[in-house]
Amino acid sequence: MILGALGVTTADRDRILDLAEDAKDATWLETSIPGVHRQLLALIEFERTARLITEVSPLLIPGLLQTGDYARAIMTGAGHRGHEAESRVMVRLGRKEILVRRKPVELVALIGEQAIRQPLGGPDVMAEQLHHLSEMAQRPNITIQVIPATGSIWHPGLTGPFTLLEFPLAPPMVNLEHHRSSLFLFESDDVSVYKDVVGTVRSIAMSPEESAKLIIDSKDKMEKA
Repeated sequence: MILGALGVTTADRDRILDLAEDAKDATWLETSIPGVHRQLLALIEFERTARLITEVSPLLIPGLLQTGDYARAIMTGAGHRGHEAESRVMVRLGRKEILVRRKPVELVALIGEQAIRQPLGGPDVMAEQLHHLSEMAQRPNITIQVIPATGSIWHPGLTGPFTLLEFPLAPPMVNLEHHRSSLFLFESDDVSVYKDVVGTVRSIAMSPEESAKLIIDSKDKMEKA
């Protein structure tokens, strides 16, 4: 009735009613392309309203810290081409606004050493990416720590990337991003497990100062490659 009074069109009305119906589910999982699109919009909104975002990313630079060329190398490597690839890159770059706005979101990025040393997109692209990473680490709302390569020693950060989002008033949640799907975890027991993982990973990660030095050293090597 409210949507009708507001003059909402049939297509938008159906979409909003579907969202309202799904809101009672503790976990969303979509595997179709439309589902991915819907969940990306949800993630953007969650990022915008978060107080603290913690990203554990063992193999790639986190999306919120990626440069355009680095993101483009990922998109094209994943099979996206032309306009679709550029659209995805632009959306990813637009998400970074939350880190530089007047009241920015706090970000803790726990990045695997392999992600720092791997010249994804080529040495020039990676050098630019590492330079950007170094600059962003100087912002007071951003903490970057490198997870050292531990050889034969296992730690929970190796199980895969995830994002923990914490809010001023709402309960925290976890986002798991896959190749063609995205999963949100809201249940307190599930979120608590990931909070413990964050604590463990931070305890073995390099300090922000050590991480900054590794990033600069790796950038210099990429520039000479």
